[in-house]
Amino acid sequence: MKNVYKNNEILKEEVFDTKDGKIGYTYMNWGPFVMKTKFPDYILKKLKTEGKKAKENYNHALAGHLDNQFLYSENIQQWFYNEIHPIIQAYRNGHCKFHGIEEHNVDLRADDLWVNFMEAGDFNPIHTHGGDYSFVLFLDVPKQLKKEQENFKGTSAPPGALMLEYGLQAKPRWATTGSVKLPETGDFYMFPALLQHWVCPFKSKVTRISVSGNLRIINKENLPRDYF
Repeated sequence: MKNVYKNNEILKEEVFDTKDGKIGYTYMNWGPFVMKTKFPDYILKKLKTEGKKAKENYNHALAGHLDNQFLYSENIQQWFYNEIHPIIQAYRNGHCKFHGIEEHNVDLRADDLWVNFMEAGDFNPIHTHGGDYSFVLFLDVPKQLKKEQENFKGTSAPPGALMLEYGLQAKPRWATTGSVKLPETGDFYMFPALLQHWVCPFKSKVTRISVSGNLRIINKENLPRDYF
């Protein structure tokens, strides 16, 4: 499989083998670019320690039905964004390749960074974020939650699932309009801030800890008009 660029559009080129020969075709990339990677333990440990010290409640700025969402101190925010600069660069590179666009230099400003302590019965309804890029990092996903997910009987997403939604649901499945993620400790997802997402509640008597933040492009006036 390789990428083909035509008329400012990126196509994927494939070959299908049949008994009568090969059939070549292209298909379009569609939807938002979402990146997943794994974070090292030293970042998880520091964010978990500092998150438990955080005192500034951030509930007023967030969609979540959670009691305990706190803004990190400015020095921790600065440390974290310095640490993940290479990951942000990787996302930018992947985003441009995915959409078949030129990778212009963009100036990014971190808007915020907060920690979520999600407990049994808490719920994060469908929402979007401010800025241009958003992310979620899972610091601690208890094993009990994994067991609850395995025992779940139903047609919807399992308890504690991260749901990424793009467009209306399609049944029969003529289009992929969403993705169900069952996060594990250390998982990091980065996506466009306007991508709708939500988190299913769970019943296990545990606390799942995650971190989220937003990045904003501040030099859009120097970029092509149709770049964003």
